[in-house]
Amino acid sequence: MSRALSLPFVLAALLAACSEPTPPDPERPPVPKATSSSAAPASPITATANVYKDAARDAVDKTQAQAAEQARAAEQAAQ
Repeated sequence: MSRALSLPFVLAALLAACSEPTPPDPERPPVPKATSSSAAPASPITATANVYKDAARDAVDKTQAQAAEQARAAEQAAQ
């Protein structure tokens, strides 16, 4: 069979396989597969990223506390 004849057959088979999905039954809504994201176990990458985020938040809090303390000390020295 030549390519000119086989291409329409392949396209017809592909188009026949693709059909419009049926709409969900309005009486029964679809059930979610996962109830919440916290139910899934954290991957090692996510756990490591959370450790880094927590360390960064702690560093920001510490820096802000030091800045506030320095501002108070400078204000007291100016008086």
